[in-house]
Amino acid sequence: MKQILSLLLLAPALHGQILGGIESFTMQENGESWGFYDYSNNETDFAPWNLFNSGDPEIFATFTQDAGVSLFADGLSSDGYFVGDYSGTGIKNVFCDIFIEDLSTFGDVEFYILAGGTFYYSDFYIIESSGWLGLDSSFSEDPWYIFDEDDDEFVEVDLTPLILSDVVEIGLNFYPASAAADGRAVGVDNFALLPDLTPPLVSITSTSDAAVFSFTGIEGMQYTIQSSPSLEADSWTSVGSPFEINGLSQTTLPIANKSFFRVLALPFYVEVP
Repeated sequence: MKQILSLLLLAPALHGQILGGIESFTMQENGESWGFYDYSNNETDFAPWNLFNSGDPEIFATFTQDAGVSLFADGLSSDGYFVGDYSGTGIKNVFCDIFIEDLSTFGDVEFYILAGGTFYYSDFYIIESSGWLGLDSSFSEDPWYIFDEDDDEFVEVDLTPLILSDVVEIGLNFYPASAAADGRAVGVDNFALLPDLTPPLVSITSTSDAAVFSFTGIEGMQYTIQSSPSLEADSWTSVGSPFEINGLSQTTLPIANKSFFRVLALPFYVEVP
């Protein structure tokens, strides 16, 4: 999972959150602009960078005994690309790759955001193996929680547009299973804020020699219409070039024989400079 798909779009540097923004931590300055919080001493520092001293770097942290760690972005991280008005920008999902050095001593991992002075947490994720794997969460479709200190419990809440209009911090919390995790590493790479990834609903009307293929596109996505005579996995071919559209798309396709159609939807990635 470490190597992400090729970037579909490169953009000049901007300040503040941006739809499709991705941080692959190729620059040491970017990696070390992210934060590292160590629950063993309640101290915050800059994130360590390039655990493996490789050409494909990441940020990382190591556990101290049975204390958790956080890796996060705030207004100082990556030119501020990952904080701000998620709602107005159309950000609906967060994605990243994470690294777990030793699953046998690892406990849990969750996304979190800080907005309006309140921390919001995703569900914990089921981790089945050591190494690299991808995590994602939807701000609208997946459950999120706050901690109710009066009742000493987590309470599920909706991330409203108001909450998401002023995100000042986003990151991941990693928790070990026991003190046996001491010195074991966790890492983060390819961190991205993405639009709604739900496949669009498609409508097809046809005549004897043509089909009208319709769906509603959204900003931040690239669409490709494909056809197949049989639905077999290797029989799909693209109809025209990939395109982007924010709103209704209608394409008339000539058909000489029976055909099946589908639309592939991929997000644009905007590399943080």
